[in-house]
Amino acid sequence: MLVIFAAFSPSDKTPKITSGEISEHIKYLASDKLAGRFPGTEGDCLTEEYIINEFEEYGLKPAGTNGYLQPFDYISQLNLGKNNSLSIGNGELISGAGENFIPVYLSGNASAQGNIVFVGYGINAPELNYNDYAGIDLKGKIALMMMYSPGYNNPHDNPFGKYERLRIKCGAAKEQGAIGIIIIKGPESGEDDLVHLRMYGHSENMDIPVMNVKRSFVEYIFKNNKNMTLNDIQKSIDSTRKPDSFESKGGMAQLKCDLVPVKSETNNIIGLIEGNDPVLKNEYIVIGAHMDHLGDGLKYGSLNENHTAQIHNGADDNASGVAGVLELAQYFASKKNNLKRSLLFMTFSGEEAGLLGSAYFTKSELMKKYNIVSMINLDMVGRLTDNKLTIGGTGTSSLWQGLLDSLNKSFNFNAVYDKDGYGPSDHASFYAKDIPVLFFFTGLHKDYHKPSDDWQFINFDGEAKVLNMAASVINFLNGLQTKPDFIKVASEKKETNMGFRVTLGVIPDYSSTKEGLEITGVKSGGVAEIAGLQAGDVITKLGEYDIKNIYDYTDALSKFKPGEESEVTFIRGSETTTVKITFHK
Repeated sequence: MLVIFAAFSPSDKTPKITSGEISEHIKYLASDKLAGRFPGTEGDCLTEEYIINEFEEYGLKPAGTNGYLQPFDYISQLNLGKNNSLSIGNGELISGAGENFIPVYLSGNASAQGNIVFVGYGINAPELNYNDYAGIDLKGKIALMMMYSPGYNNPHDNPFGKYERLRIKCGAAKEQGAIGIIIIKGPESGEDDLVHLRMYGHSENMDIPVMNVKRSFVEYIFKNNKNMTLNDIQKSIDSTRKPDSFESKGGMAQLKCDLVPVKSETNNIIGLIEGNDPVLKNEYIVIGAHMDHLGDGLKYGSLNENHTAQIHNGADDNASGVAGVLELAQYFASKKNNLKRSLLFMTFSGEEAGLLGSAYFTKSELMKKYNIVSMINLDMVGRLTDNKLTIGGTGTSSLWQGLLDSLNKSFNFNAVYDKDGYGPSDHASFYAKDIPVLFFFTGLHKDYHKPSDDWQFINFDGEAKVLNMAASVINFLNGLQTKPDFIKVASEKKETNMGFRVTLGVIPDYSSTKEGLEITGVKSGGVAEIAGLQAGDVITKLGEYDIKNIYDYTDALSKFKPGEESEVTFIRGSETTTVKITFHK
């Protein structure tokens, strides 16, 4: 749906925070014209222009490295190189890279040759008494596996769901010794289309070739070895929940993968309202939100079920937050003569790819220019339901909870507090630099990261209420004679989202391009802090497992139990150190 908007006239705008202006901001930012605001695209440029125009109109001063802009680049997608090849069986090359076969996003640029071993779905689930690798020797061979799992056709009751991610399946095959992996879609899965070459993160490389091929090119393997069709074998595995893996007789494969990373340039946008107190104006409060979203959903992050190109407008995520930054900028610009501290209004790019924009800012020379004393983050503040407002970071300063409790007597939110300063949004980048943070959030919903996250579902009055509370917090901070204290929130003992039995208590730096797991910080009282790790360290080994990226780290972490002892090897500067650890019980 393409929406045409009439421009505001000066008389239309008011310094008050209003649902009407919030509506106009979101309707434009979440329109098809901006095509999902993917970083580095025309829609990204239009978003930047809109925000800068608003900042200029409010009288905010440019505070980036290039006017309002702070440019940075990142790897935004993968393209097919010229040297992709695949042969199965008789050695004849399969033609049509991108049509009949395609490298998978996590493939390394590498070659492999070996005998084919069919490993079913490539799943080892001990708690389900299911192991596709039982009795199979994969060392030096090519794993052939189906996508999904035996429970794929029953999504409401699928105990194998957490094993279906390709990264988990391919990691298991590599751990068993596979030097290459061929992935197919079983007949029960429907059409035999190839996976889309999407970008999931520059640190997800498996180092071995991983190729997706149409199943017609491997059907002969099941006829020759089992005298059965692939369809028959898949139905048997699905119905009995028993693996049927085997090594192919005379089934040789050669794989060569060539993927080309593509860099794109994007920008953070930073505007300034200077304070008036001769001392306190040198302290800065950041009000921020990420402005990027998922574009057509084919590069990363989409939860769209049909995996086709559709504009993801991201009205709540995070046009709502950008609208909030604009409304607050306009509100405080009208009160600039009353400001003691300075206010920095920021919109970040690359958040959906791993907090890239905020991480870039907090590690940049520009960050050193500003003495930031607190950060207020607005991410998904447009779907207030049942008056429920979640506020993160409430444990990062002794001020927060009492202040919020007091303010909420006027707003009457059903407030839920989360003490932790880390989380899946841009405030985490500031908390990692020992800055008190608050994160305003109205909750997840069924349209999260889907094309259906559109402006029609925004609660504009609800967002205005949230922004007025945020404004009250900022007004309080402005009047403080001393800066907010910082508290490092103690690590809570709880199971992680991925179901790990243990945690190391480190915060990964998702923007890092170093080999290993670079961390932006450690949780107070966690295993890593006790062992002496700190921000900037790069973990290269956990126990016997080499760590080249965050996915190696999560794979390794799943191998440990509470109370178990191990070692962590990390690089700090030019020195490599190994320390002993004990995972918490």
